[in-house]
Amino acid sequence: MMMKDFIPLKENIHINLNFSMVGKIVAAASIILIGFYLFGVVNFLEHGHHAYNTTREHPWGFLVSAYEFFVALSMGTIAIATSAIFFDIKALKPLVKRMLVFGLLALIAGFAVFLFEIGHPITMVIYTALSGHPTSALFWLGVFYPLTMLFTAITYVLYVKGKESKVYSMLALIFANSSILTAGSIFGLLNDNAFASGVFYQIEFIASGILGGIFLFSIIAKFFITTKEFEKGVLLLKGASIALISLLLIMYLVKFLQAVYGDVPGKVEIVEHIFASPRFWLFEILLGLVFPLFVAIWGSKEKIGVFCLASVFGLIGLMSARINVVEAVQIVPKQLMKVTEYQLPPSIISYTPSITEWAIGLGAIGIFIFLLFIAESVLKLDKKDAH
Repeated sequence: MMMKDFIPLKENIHINLNFSMVGKIVAAASIILIGFYLFGVVNFLEHGHHAYNTTREHPWGFLVSAYEFFVALSMGTIAIATSAIFFDIKALKPLVKRMLVFGLLALIAGFAVFLFEIGHPITMVIYTALSGHPTSALFWLGVFYPLTMLFTAITYVLYVKGKESKVYSMLALIFANSSILTAGSIFGLLNDNAFASGVFYQIEFIASGILGGIFLFSIIAKFFITTKEFEKGVLLLKGASIALISLLLIMYLVKFLQAVYGDVPGKVEIVEHIFASPRFWLFEILLGLVFPLFVAIWGSKEKIGVFCLASVFGLIGLMSARINVVEAVQIVPKQLMKVTEYQLPPSIISYTPSITEWAIGLGAIGIFIFLLFIAESVLKLDKKDAH
């Protein structure tokens, strides 16, 4: 038995280092980011969690945001690919193999961040299996992630061999959606947090995750795929992005109007803080949602170049959204019951990521790009590589 009997490797593996100008820029950026990541890891191993700027009042930092970004990207990409198989969406079929693989690689990049967020990763895995709490959303993430990876990998292997398995693609789709919904539930089930509690984040996570998958493949299709057969699928996904962005904008409007109009304690302070943030208006709303929506509606119906540019900003907006949500659920501190006797009125908690957090979180982007390059070089991802 050889490795290629289990993993669909190319017959002639060739590492192509003859990059275009854009490829050289991406490769250089990837190398720099990986070096930045290693710097962060070494600093973490030397100083532990003291290398982070998190506190007891603000325990979740930039690494949680980066992890949630990659998870959303992964699950959205896998959901699109498996939907193409299960629902027989022919325009997306040329994209399926890459999207399945890229979805798995995005999840690995997320784990490369999360590994240094938790204090004892090996202990966590052991005790999640031995004494996991089934009412905990984090417990179910530990169940859904491995199942998503397993059924996605099986779906990819079978698809390369020319077998479109409805069963495995359905299971991968179910567990991918379950994963991203559960990730949103970590915030939505914070019942003592008026801003987070509810169903908003579950729906927002799955919609933005699928939107992130659309953005990712639009970029890949533009820069790394030369055949015309991919453009039809990207144009179809561009149309789907209109509905997703519109949904997200409506959800934002309703959530923020409710907080401001109702003057709800625990909500209105957070909304006022968000509204005062240039990061929210510039990156999350204007560049992350409004600009891609404008391009998707009024841009070229035949070419994907401008939408590719909008997709780059869309992914930046998705990262900003993850930073904002992690910050929003923590900036108003909890108070004791006898507030007037024991506590001063709370002030907004400030937090700025340390250089170590920036290094690990942003460095994972370099790891993701490197993994994409390896996958392109060794795995069967093109139509001519099938069977």
